[in-house]
Amino acid sequence: MTLSLYSIQPHAQDCDCSVCWSQQQMATLTVSQSEPCDQCRRASAQRTQITAMRCVGGVWIVTQAEWQILPAFTCEKHRPSDRPPKYWSVVENIGKPVPFVPLHEPFQLVG
Repeated sequence: MTLSLYSIQPHAQDCDCSVCWSQQQMATLTVSQSEPCDQCRRASAQRTQITAMRCVGGVWIVTQAEWQILPAFTCEKHRPSDRPPKYWSVVENIGKPVPFVPLHEPFQLVG
């Protein structure tokens, strides 16, 4: 059976292949950590008072204003951790380190 014919066939109801498993996991996903909740907010700026305006080409524009800045807030659940991910802490553990001992005297091979 060729690959194109195999990929077209429907999967059984109790199939446990990686494709069916991935589709089941995607269907059961909860709210992502990247999506902000109702406690999180983005930084924003609001104009509170206009202090100067000017007429340019028959249209009044604001030339100077006072702004109120609201800083961003991220709740504890969505705040990134201070530590790196667990898989990154040990790249490769090959055992006890071996010190480098330089040779200062020339030597000859015996044998």
